[in-house]
Order: sequence, then structure tokens, then C-alpha cells
Amino acid sequence: MKKPACYALLLLTFFTVTGFSQNSNTPKPKQFNNFPAVINCSQAVLSSIFNASPGQNINLSFSDNFLFSGNVTSNLIKYSNLQTAVVKSTALNNTIFSVSKIINKDKSVSYQGRIINKNYFDGYELKKNTAGNYQLIKIEKENVIQVCSQL
Repeated sequence: MKKPACYALLLLTFFTVTGFSQNSNTPKPKQFNNFPAVINCSQAVLSSIFNASPGQNINLSFSDNFLFSGNVTSNLIKYSNLQTAVVKSTALNNTIFSVSKIINKDKSVSYQGRIINKNYFDGYELKKNTAGNYQLIKIEKENVIQVCSQL
């Protein structure tokens, strides 16, 4: 084989291999584009999740006209101070709300959680603000959750 043809074949092979190894550049759609960046959450609504049984449908009405309704897929007490519940919403294309209730050493209760869907770019993370109120803060999922890929 002539040298220029050999180099061309080698270059073509390189571009083919690197092209297949890269992720698709097609951006995922945003699911919560029509919702505010910050949604206030009452502790009463968060607490109610942990009274639900797996298989039960619940409606979580947060402020700012945000309703998350779905089926409780699990509600587990992992430790004496940690309980985690997962709610899956078919109304929101199988979006998951995973939330944990933590009982602190001083017996106060705090919550942590996320609303995410693997098929969408955005989601929400549950955080406590400086005033001590809980809020769902809009996130870009790829900046919070690492994507695992095989080489």
C-alpha cells in the first residue's frame, strides 16, 4: 500500500474511533422550564411524605403552584435517624422525587432531596435557606450528577 493511502486509512480510523467514543451532542430538553427557579416547601408537606406507604398515591402541593403527584415506590427507615422515601410521578414522565428525613443529634429534623429525571436536563434540589425554610432550587442535572460511561 502506498504511504499516502496508509496515512489516510490511519487518519480515517482515528476519526471513526474518536467519533464513536464521544457522547452525543444532542442536548436533553428542560422539563421544568415553565416553573420558577426557586419553589418554597413547607415542612408539613415534606413530613407527610414519610407517613405514606409504598404503593400509595400522594399529592404534594408546594407553593408557587407546583404540584408533585405520584406513587410512593419506597419508604425505608435505614437507620434510627435516617428515613428515605421515593415518589415516582407518571404525570411528569416518571420523574423521581427522592427525599430523606434526618433526625439530628439535638432531635431536630432536617430534609434533603432531589427531583430528577434521567431524560431531562434540569431538576430540583431541596435545600434549607438562611432563614431556615426549605426550598426546591432548580439545578442542571449534569452539574450535580456525574454520568458514568464505559470506554
